[in-house]
Amino acid sequence: MRILMFNNEFPPLGGGTGTVNFELFNIFKNITDLDIDLITSSANKNTEFEQFSENIRIFKLPVGKKNIHHASNFELIKYAIKATFKGFKLYKKKKYDIILVWSAVPAGLPALLLRIFKKVPYAVRVGGPDIPGFEKRYSFIYKIISPIIKLIWKKAELIIVKCRTEKNMIKKINSILKIKIIYNGIDTAKFKPLKKQPTDTLKIICPARLIKRKGQDILINSVSKLKKEDIKIKVDFIGEGDEKGNYVKSVKKYKLEENIIFSGYIAGEKMPQKYGEADIFVLASYNEGMSNAMLEAMACGLPVIVTDVGGTEELVDKNNGFVFKPGDNAALTKILKHISENKEIINKLGQNSRKKAENFKWENIAKEYLHLFEDIKSKN
Repeated sequence: MRILMFNNEFPPLGGGTGTVNFELFNIFKNITDLDIDLITSSANKNTEFEQFSENIRIFKLPVGKKNIHHASNFELIKYAIKATFKGFKLYKKKKYDIILVWSAVPAGLPALLLRIFKKVPYAVRVGGPDIPGFEKRYSFIYKIISPIIKLIWKKAELIIVKCRTEKNMIKKINSILKIKIIYNGIDTAKFKPLKKQPTDTLKIICPARLIKRKGQDILINSVSKLKKEDIKIKVDFIGEGDEKGNYVKSVKKYKLEENIIFSGYIAGEKMPQKYGEADIFVLASYNEGMSNAMLEAMACGLPVIVTDVGGTEELVDKNNGFVFKPGDNAALTKILKHISENKEIINKLGQNSRKKAENFKWENIAKEYLHLFEDIKSKN
């Protein structure tokens, strides 16, 4: 089966979408019946080619990348245009059976055009922010690109989402679309519990892009309140983003330099050790799909304290963590205080997190994608 994929980000570029793509490739490379080409962005000014495996090739197009963790609107537009030309060029040689699009924007445009002019069926795997209304900071942009997104969805054979929340959001926009939930996965051999020495300090890990949607400011405010109550607490923010400067200012304002550190970008292979150093995982997002970081933390045996958005309902309950409303600083503060005063619950909650994570192994997720590919091919 010949498959063409469009994804503007692929490690080391981008975040969760690229990571999922990479992990699936590690499964697909062992399936000889698959022949896959991926068109993505280059991290530099040069066109690059990578032979990922005998049956998987990656074409990297220069789009003027300035930040490997974030794509500007100009870069997204440039990718869409260049990927379209590259996609048509590759199609002349391969005559692909199926196209898989990793997010409607910007990867959907070349797939849409190949569908219109070459009749190649495609599926769209939703990234979250490409759902109109998902990201508040894109409110103006949504007004411009929503018609394009809706057309890309309409022409797709199938829309793939990561959780029920995303499905419901899309259904409100177009109730007749065919939608399938395929959860994110986790490498339970790589991400696993590590032995640690108990301390008096509650150690929190928060790996996420430093943007308003992720709600790191809520956690900073909670730490400030807990410090006033002489509760020993330490937070490790892992990631980069537009709000980092503001968060650093807040840390200085509340004199939390000894309580909060910014570790910046940490390579994936080093993250298991980072989780192993923490007691709990906290993510105060205002909106989320299914957080890869949350799954990683669960696989590493950490209790998870998260907002009731995105894939939370599928991953978290009273047996492995705590859930609070987005922006509810008082609730988060109360939860963290409770855990700091009852540290004996950390181990039990963490064990249950690990058990849940074992249901999301990449091998199982890859099988769902394979069935999807076969189904689309059989109908076309």
